[in-house]
Amino acid sequence: MIFKESKALILQNLLNPAGTMEKGGKEETTKNGFLNPQLSIDQSKLQNDFIANFEMVSGEVHLLEEKGSLIEKINELIQELGAQSVSFWNTKPLKSLEIASETDLATADIGITGADFAIADTGTLVLLSGPKQPRLTSLLPPVHIAILEKENIVLNIHALFAKLGESYEKNYDELCTCISFITGPSRTADIELNLTLGVHGPRRAIVIIV
Repeated sequence: MIFKESKALILQNLLNPAGTMEKGGKEETTKNGFLNPQLSIDQSKLQNDFIANFEMVSGEVHLLEEKGSLIEKINELIQELGAQSVSFWNTKPLKSLEIASETDLATADIGITGADFAIADTGTLVLLSGPKQPRLTSLLPPVHIAILEKENIVLNIHALFAKLGESYEKNYDELCTCISFITGPSRTADIELNLTLGVHGPRRAIVIIV
């Protein structure tokens, strides 16, 4: 009980920082105190910026016109990659997928997750971990496929935490256990700056935007 009260107090302090800009400014704050620079940003521009920045760090993007073609696209990628086994989150829309090759994470060729948000100005996926959304699904398999709904692309980290703050004010009990920020596939460099993909995580990062 004491832990929960302390946690709530810490979160409240984070959500209400001292010093905010006056209303009417170019970057008006949200009610929880975070800067909200997304008041007049066009969503299509956010999508284009995210795609450009994600591809710049060796990420791959597939843009779907209709959500109904999602299963077809996933199966197409599974065949293209020659995957024998797949592991995926037990959440919408993934739990409705009819993929017969679901397997344990330790032996999966592909990990398929949702993406709760994406940050346009850095090309970053944001995954909120929980009981039905294990973090390892995006870390252990050599290929990570993320399903991103285009309306969940935000401008920057300020806009992201504004949305998270508003969400957790309403649903405190649904607080995630971990937030993962993923900007392209795993990248590792040695002392001579020789870059290698896939040493400490997936060597391929693929996003399907619906």
